Amino acid sequence: MSASPSQDIPGLVWNRSGFVGLTGSLLALSEAIDRRFLGLAALFSAGRQSFGPLLSVDDLRRVDYFSAFPHIVMFPACAARGEAALHRFAHDNGAQVEGSLRVGETADVDSVLAPAACYGVFIGMRNTDIGRSPRVVTVRGTCFRAESEFTPLVRQPCFSMREIVHLGDESSVSDFLARARGKVEDLAGEWDLPASVLVATDPFFDPARSPKYLHARLFPTKLELVQDGIAIASFNNHRNFFGQAFEISCSGEHLHTACVAFGIERWVGAILRRHGSDPARWPVKLESSPDSPC
Repeated sequence: MSASPSQDIPGLVWNRSGFVGLTGSLLALSEAIDRRFLGLAALFSAGRQSFGPLLSVDDLRRVDYFSAFPHIVMFPACAARGEAALHRFAHDNGAQVEGSLRVGETADVDSVLAPAACYGVFIGMRNTDIGRSPRVVTVRGTCFRAESEFTPLVRQPCFSMREIVHLGDESSVSDFLARARGKVEDLAGEWDLPASVLVATDPFFDPARSPKYLHARLFPTKLELVQDGIAIASFNNHRNFFGQAFEISCSGEHLHTACVAFGIERWVGAILRRHGSDPARWPVKLESSPDSPC
């Protein structure tokens, strides 16, 4: 399988607008992959959390997200309230109209679509002190990024992310990342996915002028597990950034955080590229292969 999947892969449905769906054995594969990630999380005694896909504008301003990543922000919007504005919107977007949605006036945007799963963890812990003992949680979320390219199972505007998040002090964060890296590399080896861990940086806007990008280059805090040139997992040391932003403490000091992030669809794609589309050749045990209604 190439990096750009064809339309005839059983269980994969997609179109050029960014719509992607998994059915049948491919859906069972994605679920089996996530079960293994949950198994990894259990090794760290991670509690499970769940959050919706909306984050408030105010919360993301706390971490200066809109200055650092304006090019990938996606947000929900609706037509401006008021009968006249709604009539104009309805008229401009009737069944006879072709092409992109014609949007004139919109209501104020107070929320954005979550770009990563872990933000909800930090927002939900605002103004708390976890005490002396580190804490680990796992969370899965639907994430949204305004990507400049679209390749299903590789780069999508909407995708599923599983994260294992560690909260503690500087030492516990380093220990967690070292142990987690080993476990993830072992899993890739078990599934015969040749991959390398490489130093990476987040996709900052205008990196030549971004002090955050320069800092990340001088003091690397992000590693990626790369298979066939595609990052399938990342290991992120946030230091005390989120602890300061949301006033989360560890025994009175701003806590340090780290996360390991997995793109579920990218792992599905990695299995397909390496082992093909026949489920009998996959190295992942499927619990079931639900019949596809498509």
